[in-house]
Amino acid sequence: MTQTSSREPGKKGKTGKSVPSPARKIGYIVVVIIMFVILYLVRNYEKWNLPFLTSDFDRCLFYIELSIYLNIAANILFIFYDNKWFKHLVQSVTDVGGALSIIMIYVIYPFSFGEEPWSKWVRIGLLILFGIDLGQNAFSNAASPVD
Repeated sequence: MTQTSSREPGKKGKTGKSVPSPARKIGYIVVVIIMFVILYLVRNYEKWNLPFLTSDFDRCLFYIELSIYLNIAANILFIFYDNKWFKHLVQSVTDVGGALSIIMIYVIYPFSFGEEPWSKWVRIGLLILFGIDLGQNAFSNAASPVD
């Protein structure tokens, strides 16, 4: 029986490291680029003169940027190593960062819609997003066993 030295992308090699396939690497790079674009847009929101954002939005920026930075760092790490256990661990951290930013937006509530029904629905939407963010990692961990 002969062993070949070449290994398939995304498979474990002799060192036990999981090397992502070129397509997955491109996907991670695209996500990093998109996150930098979102970061730029969030930092320059004042230029848009959005009437529904209050000055309290500045208080939310730290938490929003923290979540974005965590996602950028995670995807950069995934370019080099994306074993399932590692990916689940890192995604748990990014989920916590996302949940923190959503709950702080809910607490600070930097919106002013003028009409009460809109405010109520936005608050309900933020709570739903919070639940989805917390639940997605639990469901993905249960659905795919660790290597």
